[in-house]
Parts: sequence; structure tokens; C-alpha cells
Amino acid sequence: MLLIINLGVLGCDFGRTFLPENPSLGTLTAKMNGNEWTHTYKNAYQTVQFSSIPPSTLVPCNTDRLDLFSSLYSTEGYLRQQLFFMRVPEILGKHSIIPFSGKCDENDPIYCVLYTIEQDGDVLAEIYTTLKGSDSYMQIDKFNKKTGEIKGAFQVTLVMEKRGDNPNLPDTLRFTNGRFHTKMITPARRHF
Repeated sequence: MLLIINLGVLGCDFGRTFLPENPSLGTLTAKMNGNEWTHTYKNAYQTVQFSSIPPSTLVPCNTDRLDLFSSLYSTEGYLRQQLFFMRVPEILGKHSIIPFSGKCDENDPIYCVLYTIEQDGDVLAEIYTTLKGSDSYMQIDKFNKKTGEIKGAFQVTLVMEKRGDNPNLPDTLRFTNGRFHTKMITPARRHF
């Protein structure tokens, strides 16, 4: 009888924490409206990734692009926010960040978007995009093509483009004092 009770309790998710499956390499920190972004959710778990992304219908670029993104998860392991920098150049220096219009122009600089996610991590809520004409930029201080290591700073102002049912963030998000240091994720090769 005790074995059946133990199996029943162990089969439930009471108090269980689900850590993200995505690997995380490096750090990304910033203040969002004056507060530490990584502390938006108490005991939040953060992942940072830098990866080469092939063309897709979501971001219809003609060539592969480099994306830097960071995700915040709740204490329970549910995805809550994703901050994306799309089309990160391999060139040192200061690069403008502009709004993503849904079309990819090969001559555009970096795009930045923030998504908020609700419920159990699979319901898209608010969408924020770069405020047109804002002083939004990414400063790349180090980029090693051989190792995929990248380091730099950023500042971006985002405005709500799509409102969810229960928004918990203001209409305008100002990311300041942003710093990142990460390494490119190389997809694992599959052997069949």
C-alpha cells in the first residue's frame, strides 16, 4: 500500500521545477526601466544563446543570420520573456537597432523584439518592438569568428506592438546598461 501511495505522489508535479532544455552559454544583463531585467521574476532562471539561424518564413531573410537571445523562466520553469537581437553583424563597432517590420532587408542593421509568454510557457502575450527613432544600438567589442565568442553592450527602447489579455509590463521598456558575453551554439550533429 505504501508503495502505491509513493508512486502516486511521485507521479504528480507538486512543487516540481522544470528547468529549460535549451543550453545556455554566457551572460546578458541589463536594466529594464531602472530595474535589473533578470530579476523581473523572483528566482528567475535565464538562458543566453547566440546562434546562426537559417532563413524562415518568420524572419524572411535570404541568408543565414546571427541571433543573440535571452529567455527568462519563472521559478517553476515556465518561459515568461524572450529578448531577441536579430541579424547581429560580425563587425566590431556600434550598430543601430531598428524596428522589425516583418520583412527582412539585407541592408538593415539589427532588429530587436521582446515577447512575453503566459500560462504554462506556450501562450504568446505581449510583443514589443524597437521604438522608431530611439537611440537604440548594440556595441560589439569582441567577435571571434573561429570560436564564435562575442562580447559587447546594448541599449534599446521597446514599445508594445501587441497587447495580451493581462499585460504585466508597461507599454514602453527601456533597456539600459546592457552587457553580453556569450559564445555561438553549434548544433549537435546527428548520426543515423
